[in-house]
Amino acid sequence: MILADGFKMKRRRSSELEADPLGEDRAGLPWPIQRVGKDKIEELVERVVLEEPLEIVVNEKSIAILMRLPGQEKELAAGFSVTEGYIRRAEDILLIHHCGQGLAAPGEEETAEGLGSRNRTELHVMEEGLIPRDRAEVTRLIRSGCGAADIGSIGESLPFLSEGFFADASLVLDLARRMRDRQVVYKKMGGVHAAAVFDIKGEMIYLAEDIGRHNAVDKVLGHCLLRRIPLNDKILITSGRASYEMAVKAIRVGIPVIGTMSSPTSLAVELSEDRGLTLIGYLRGGRMNVYTHGKRLRKG
Repeated sequence: MILADGFKMKRRRSSELEADPLGEDRAGLPWPIQRVGKDKIEELVERVVLEEPLEIVVNEKSIAILMRLPGQEKELAAGFSVTEGYIRRAEDILLIHHCGQGLAAPGEEETAEGLGSRNRTELHVMEEGLIPRDRAEVTRLIRSGCGAADIGSIGESLPFLSEGFFADASLVLDLARRMRDRQVVYKKMGGVHAAAVFDIKGEMIYLAEDIGRHNAVDKVLGHCLLRRIPLNDKILITSGRASYEMAVKAIRVGIPVIGTMSSPTSLAVELSEDRGLTLIGYLRGGRMNVYTHGKRLRKG
């Protein structure tokens, strides 16, 4: 590696570098960098967020390869399979298997077997729980920043969300801050999105971080689905853009309110209006934009 001042530094494997003293090796890879300022150059070892593939296999058929931050593989696989319309309900999942070998310990070499085991999750699902696909599909590689939905699926049937849920607007205004305060990987090295599920009192049910905003949502929803936590009276908060695919995920599992710290897209707004989803954007700094079904938010 050629550094800015012209000398070379040997780039070492992660197994040769010092383990994270906080025990968060799964989240970051130590990497030598040069920090250049106006008056000085520093040589440091910084942690960069890990990105690895995860193959999801349903009843011995590979359906997707997700680029993700290692961790919460079962939740991610379950959330993805339900919210993307491969499985009808979480109750139809008989078994989720993830070998789950961790990263190599400091001083040990990474093996192909260890790498492969943590990058494959297998779901065994009741046959009646599988949703037939209209066309033959090949395994899809879904990059960390992109969702899996395609425009051809926009006309598919989605439930209409009931109107029996109401939330205090002043409480919702504070949920993004509460989510940020609980993030661990983001505070340590940045580079990740977050998603969190809250109850009507503003209590956080679960939080997940990932390099992909869709993955973070799938992890947090998968956690709730696998534990049979009802979602029809919960609020989903995300750090990323509210796209059509994100709205579809919320609607499929029955979440009535979704708030994002960024902007929504036109398709997300139109779908939310049509299916009864309360869609909130720019949830930050004590403000928010309510795009659809604002009647669910009570002004105190």
